[in-house]
Amino acid sequence: MLPTILKIGPFTLHSYGLMLALAFLAAIMLLEAKAKKSGLSQDIIMDFGLVVMVASVIGSRAFYVLSHWAEYAPRPLTALAVWEGGLTFYGGVLLAVPAGIIFLRRKGIAFWPLADLAAPAFALGLGIGRFGCFLNGCCFGNPSSLPWAVRFPADTAAGAAFTCSLHPTQLYEAIFGFLAMALLLWLGKRKYFPGAIFCLFLGMYGGWRFILDHFRYYESSQLWLLGLTNNQWISLGLMVFAMVSSLILWKNNKRQKNK
Repeated sequence: MLPTILKIGPFTLHSYGLMLALAFLAAIMLLEAKAKKSGLSQDIIMDFGLVVMVASVIGSRAFYVLSHWAEYAPRPLTALAVWEGGLTFYGGVLLAVPAGIIFLRRKGIAFWPLADLAAPAFALGLGIGRFGCFLNGCCFGNPSSLPWAVRFPADTAAGAAFTCSLHPTQLYEAIFGFLAMALLLWLGKRKYFPGAIFCLFLGMYGGWRFILDHFRYYESSQLWLLGLTNNQWISLGLMVFAMVSSLILWKNNKRQKNK
């Protein structure tokens, strides 16, 4: 709805870039607050947050560019313009999680307990970041006649693709992010096996994203087997991973308690 917030000479403040920065800042602040109660060093959390942030941006951008290569092939350097939009959440997860694991292992810190602390922060970052998508007019939905459907300006990707009202799928996902954060913070007050909260977040997001993509617009090139989108197939894989990981972690935790 508002791709450009401010433009002074060569300087341009993009709403997408601003909201992305706020999303990471808010997520790190929440993680710091949660980790402080667990006795973790603030420096470790800051370094961990920086590693995850850089890895998620690189991964999400790379995934988006590769899946939309026809748009970037004529001008490959535009792939670096992250502030203009074009990030895929799953690409960020696929790179950020391994990067986080490697960082924590080098510091001698267990991954799963910190992942549980980070899960609400991930959800918060997702909620804020999707507001950036809404302002930028990307990640939009299919045509809709519902009362809350939105007609985007012509200077946005959504407005260029459709002149009718669309599902505000960006806001659907933002609402999910905030609700998920609240739920995970509430559940985090109880004691579960290490990794339970993080796996729950992955499973919930996988299920939500699978449903959401039925209302979101995709080019035909993004449709795979059985007419499902690439992200829907990843969502199914994520749900399976979350369930299997939860079962393994629960059994391992139970076995250790019985020793």
